[in-house]
Amino acid sequence: MTALPKLGIDIGTASIKLVELFPVGKGKWKLGAIGSEITPPGGVLGNQNNLGVIAAAVGKTVKESGAKNRRVAAALPEEQVSSHVVEIPLMSDEEVKQALQWQVEQYIPIPADKAVWSHEIIRRDEAGGGMEVLLVAAAKNLVDSFVRVFDMAGLEVVALETELMATARAVVPADVPLSMIVDIGAKSTDLGIVRAGQMVFARTIPTAGEAFTRAIEAALGLASGQAEEYKRTYGFDTQKMQGKITEAMKPVMNVITAEVRKTGDFYMSKHRGEQVKLVTLSGGVALVPEVVNVLSGLLGMEVAVGNPFNRIEMDKNKTSQLLGLGPFYAVAAGLAMRTS
Repeated sequence: MTALPKLGIDIGTASIKLVELFPVGKGKWKLGAIGSEITPPGGVLGNQNNLGVIAAAVGKTVKESGAKNRRVAAALPEEQVSSHVVEIPLMSDEEVKQALQWQVEQYIPIPADKAVWSHEIIRRDEAGGGMEVLLVAAAKNLVDSFVRVFDMAGLEVVALETELMATARAVVPADVPLSMIVDIGAKSTDLGIVRAGQMVFARTIPTAGEAFTRAIEAALGLASGQAEEYKRTYGFDTQKMQGKITEAMKPVMNVITAEVRKTGDFYMSKHRGEQVKLVTLSGGVALVPEVVNVLSGLLGMEVAVGNPFNRIEMDKNKTSQLLGLGPFYAVAAGLAMRTS
């Protein structure tokens, strides 16, 4: 069944990103529209009075992008979603759903009657008689707030999923047996293990882009805006600013690297014989100069910047305008690529 065109809208803590795609064949899309807007302070997670402001910003993004569609796939913030891998005896799909209904409160930090949850079977071990199921849950009031924002903006929500699931769909090569996504946003870094195109483990840490900026502020005595500009312009290039920016950001990168390594080690300790072969970097920090080389050196493995535009047809002007911005739009693109 061919996917219907839809808008992928990612309401991040720093910016709103929109991608409109039209399916043109199996696993291929054509760009309809693309755009971004600064997220108003507080975001969707602020008070209920803030939803109208967010809705207005979403509406502005849609209007200025020229998008024609009104059907939206949106992402819930990873740090507000509970993801848990549940090991259960081998059973049918229908039996899995029934079993989880009785057990769901054991695995999520939200009372079942106040949660929206779904599951996905990620491994069946016929020989061992067991299976693994990825259980994902979010608070009903969070889901309701997102739906209300889009409704106020005159849009219809047809799907909600996590940021990492969308990113994996957009940027992880299907032929890589086991890889990790490292999505470094403004306020948090999302870490996900992807096996054969399927998310099998996820976690979030609070160290991210703003921590790099604060480190530069503190080390060089700069104002926040100037520190942010230096981060984006010079990044980890040791030849610029006598390497002072790199030195300032090193401790923050060491924290992220340690958490990446810990995540991979934890997964592989549970799945002997499996090995993470590739780290795909996404999020705004993926655009920082030399970040790939630094992370690759610290981890001792291949690190690549995820680029959803590799699978999207667009004219030469758009290709030129969007050069290097793939990580920024990865979540929105992955949402628009949903086939359901």
